[in-house]
Amino acid sequence: METQLTGSPEVAVGKSTRIQVVDALRGFALLGILLVHVSVWFDGGPLPGSVYQINSQGILNNIVQAIVGIFFSGKFYTFFSFLFGLSFALMMTRSTEPDGTFLRRFAWRLVILGAIGFLHHLHWRGDILSIYAMLGFPMLLFRKVPLRWVLTVAVLLILNLPAQIRTIYNENVAEPPAKAQNDQRQKEFEKTVEANYEIIKRGSYFEVVGVNFREFETKMNFQFDSGRIYITLGFFLLGLYAGRRRLFQHLSDNRAFFRRVTRYTGFGVLGIIGLFAIAISIYGNNSQPPKGIGYFFNFLFGLGEGSLTIFYIAGLTLLFQTVSWQRIVSPLASIGKMALTNYVLQSVIGTLIFYGYGLGLIGEIPSAVAITLTLPIFLAQVLFSRWWLSRFQYGPLEWLWRSLTFLKAQPMGR
Repeated sequence: METQLTGSPEVAVGKSTRIQVVDALRGFALLGILLVHVSVWFDGGPLPGSVYQINSQGILNNIVQAIVGIFFSGKFYTFFSFLFGLSFALMMTRSTEPDGTFLRRFAWRLVILGAIGFLHHLHWRGDILSIYAMLGFPMLLFRKVPLRWVLTVAVLLILNLPAQIRTIYNENVAEPPAKAQNDQRQKEFEKTVEANYEIIKRGSYFEVVGVNFREFETKMNFQFDSGRIYITLGFFLLGLYAGRRRLFQHLSDNRAFFRRVTRYTGFGVLGIIGLFAIAISIYGNNSQPPKGIGYFFNFLFGLGEGSLTIFYIAGLTLLFQTVSWQRIVSPLASIGKMALTNYVLQSVIGTLIFYGYGLGLIGEIPSAVAITLTLPIFLAQVLFSRWWLSRFQYGPLEWLWRSLTFLKAQPMGR
């Protein structure tokens, strides 16, 4: 069952209580997601090369892009994914329903999330909710699998093993496509990217919805080609593992564990950065290393990405239990309690700022300028969340999701 942090990290447990640290982690994840999305003008797909050139001009833009790329990009969808798996475990461990009833209700809950996610995708094609809804079903299969196997599969997926194996197979076993065929595919891809960008930049609301509808298949292909869908499921399972081990339900008892994880992942990330620096000094930025070395560094890259996400989760869990961080935890927890609403709201605000039917600022300002919008947008969400939760039990979309799950309007007011 969940606990609530009020002054000390834990209080008496009740059926409807929450773990405030987990809500604060959700809030921090939303901050990281917002920062990454703002840095690319809330475009959920590839951009024309001419647009990327905007960010290659000036030292400040290069610094901003490097910081976002190293410390934020690719780290917070995994952070959020871990929390999704953890939330499932928390619901499962505190449920008093028969196992079959719980599973049917959770499966229906995923179907509703998929519908919300698809509607969100129509407005912003970078939506992750539709992916979460799909991956929630295979996660259910691991609810009673021995924990050592849950952890093993989670680590292999986080390291993107399926995509790594496919890459090695395609480059060494499969017959490569003809150069002319590759060139034709590349031209078609670039043409589609240009057309999509023009619609996002100058199109009407309904034109944007139309192109996003057509691009759903492209998004799914990217998920499998890049391996992101495997990494996401891996962090689902890692969150499930943490929840089943009750690491967050008994935070005080597990501080030493979080300290060890923070220390090991921190040193691991530093070591991997050092190895990359050595490789660059040997092979340079432009030379192609031997295939075996390339595969090894692809593995290290995945290990570094996953380790940094886990470092953030464990390190922030420790910080959020300290008295000196309580003034930060409370606002983050407010926005985290309305994570679904605030995630979608970020897309509404972002598209109105950057898309053609709004202010049309996509590609007009560099990342170093765009990224300054992160803090005011997030602070506005914090204020809105605190105001809303002072009057209502759930965020608007949380209430809708819950009501549709139970097929009955849930009490809203406090």
